[in-house]
Amino acid sequence: MDETKWLEQLRGRADQTVMRDVQFTAAMEDQVRQKIARKAGWQPSWRKLLVPIIALSLCLFIWNALPIELGIERGAKPGNMVNSVPSLLPGGVLETPVLWKPSTPIKTTYQDQSFTYLGEKPVRMITGDKGFYEGQVQRVTWLIDDSTVTTVEVVAYSSEGSRVPLGTFQVMDPLFDAKGHFPSGIVLPDPGIWKLQVLADGKHLGQVFVHVQEGISPANRALVEPLIYDWINGEGKKLGWLGPDKKIEVELLGVDAPDAESRKVYAWVKILGEAYSSSGVNSPMVFPISYNGKKYRVTGFQMPGTGSDYPSSMEKMFPPKILEKLRNR
Repeated sequence: MDETKWLEQLRGRADQTVMRDVQFTAAMEDQVRQKIARKAGWQPSWRKLLVPIIALSLCLFIWNALPIELGIERGAKPGNMVNSVPSLLPGGVLETPVLWKPSTPIKTTYQDQSFTYLGEKPVRMITGDKGFYEGQVQRVTWLIDDSTVTTVEVVAYSSEGSRVPLGTFQVMDPLFDAKGHFPSGIVLPDPGIWKLQVLADGKHLGQVFVHVQEGISPANRALVEPLIYDWINGEGKKLGWLGPDKKIEVELLGVDAPDAESRKVYAWVKILGEAYSSSGVNSPMVFPISYNGKKYRVTGFQMPGTGSDYPSSMEKMFPPKILEKLRNR
């Protein structure tokens, strides 16, 4: 084959492959001609290998002389490399969608009665407008739209992977537009998004997503704060040495309310004695509160020990999340 014609064909092949953006210069062509000249003395039996050898030599030369088509220079430092564009999810979405989000409250009317619920049939939930708070019971009413279901199990899952069984319940008579209902109290230990799954005979029936807030619910704060002030002023006999005229400051740190009848309140209490003298108390405390059938009342208090007993008594009195608040206080 004529050498010039062969080079023209080789240039055309390069234009159709990954080398299409590389210019085939006169210098490159001259180097190829020199390689052909050096191989001129080969025996005819080796002519079959001539074309692939020259093509490979050309590719290696271009590879070493010019940037790779991927857009990254050979030998470039990692810090100077160009970041690749992230691939799109189906539908052209760059970010992963948020799959766990609180169910939207829906207000409706049934037989002239208005009610607001969370979730979708066959499982919905009616709850208070104040929402859920960590470690504090929230009374809810479940609506079940399946006439074949008589018993259900409720399990809570957090977005962080925790699992909390909430109990087994008997489905009762119809309520509003639902075929059945049952009341329950829900206590979720940590803030965040929780999925409340309802199972019937071990099979998924439905679910509701709720947001659990950090801190103390307005209802619990309004209940326990006056009780603690009243107890310190009137019934705290062990604090009687401070006299009747006391200046009291209570900073609520947290409330455990596992049911409607009991509370455990964690607080930092500062009490200045009679005539606001230098004598007083400035310490974290724990106040148990219970319902005696008529009203709620504080039933006592705890204070940490002194000296070497202080660290161990603090760990016994306060859960880890309250201890963390005390350290950061």
